[in-house]
Amino acid sequence: MAKIVLGIGTSHTPMLSLPPEMWPQYARNDERNSELSFPPNGYVMPYAQAAETLQADGQSRYAGSEPFADQAARCQSALDVLATTLQDAEPDVTVIISDDQDEWFYEHNMPRFAVYWGESVQLIPRPVAPDAPDMARRIAQGYGDVPLEVPVASRFGRHLVEYLCEHEFDPAHITHVQQPYGGRVARRYPTPDGELNSVRETKMRDQGLPHGFAFVVKRLFNNQPRPILPMFQNTCYPPNTPSARRSYQLGQAIGAAIRSWDEPARVAVVASGGLSHFVVDEDQDRKLLGALGAKDAGVLTSIPQSGLYSATSESLNWIAVGGAMEKEPLRFDVVDYVPVYRTPANTGGGWAFGRWH
Repeated sequence: MAKIVLGIGTSHTPMLSLPPEMWPQYARNDERNSELSFPPNGYVMPYAQAAETLQADGQSRYAGSEPFADQAARCQSALDVLATTLQDAEPDVTVIISDDQDEWFYEHNMPRFAVYWGESVQLIPRPVAPDAPDMARRIAQGYGDVPLEVPVASRFGRHLVEYLCEHEFDPAHITHVQQPYGGRVARRYPTPDGELNSVRETKMRDQGLPHGFAFVVKRLFNNQPRPILPMFQNTCYPPNTPSARRSYQLGQAIGAAIRSWDEPARVAVVASGGLSHFVVDEDQDRKLLGALGAKDAGVLTSIPQSGLYSATSESLNWIAVGGAMEKEPLRFDVVDYVPVYRTPANTGGGWAFGRWH
């Protein structure tokens, strides 16, 4: 029988591929980001309005760029721990639970859950123009700097699809990607007076393994991946995003599917993404991490939708792994949690790194 031997949770922000001296430059992107969702109600607000309001109310936690060097060092140290832990475990299968952001799924095909179970999957480094800024080049390389044909645990993938279908889930399944590919995705996040009206279009292009999975291959497996199994959640794009309860149930089903597989495989389960961003929500992040450590399903399943808009929704990937670990004897510890406030509008992220071992 297969056995879960390790769980991992990791952030995968572009900031992890940049030296801290570039963080202030990267932060300027927040000023034109239309997807800034603010706690506690999840409303999206323009950067300038949010910065003015938070500073006037004394709620801005931005301390300038001085903390960035220490924060960057902590993030890299935590990633080194996770990479060593994953490589030392030598899993036969690594299930990666992550989400897609304008890479493989668009509004002509946007499943809530999907499993890729082809024999392998291409990792295609992101194209960068010869005259592109150094920051763009570094970010692209952080999600894969060499072309790879990544092995996929295809037999287990089919088993997982069939198990989920037999246990009250209806996942999409994928065995290959038709190239070139592109499409449109609307961001239907709430605003104080309605709903965000923002649609992003991605032009047709060859697209390899999406960034949440490619980051694990590049950074944690050091470009030497063992077989992976990509499991997608549509965390980011309403109206068919899962609730915290449903993501936890998905994780429970994944854990049960692993235990029911009749091969003597060592399996790792990885959550890629999160926690809060593009606006930091330390309260929710710390609550979630504490609940993972305590295996408190009540807390994990009760995080409200208002706390799961925009990219903070990647917290659902951690919740799913929490569900998978519910019946496992493995203990969760936080390798590090680094809340990075990069602007006066509290934009940035709660970068988190944890493991069940």
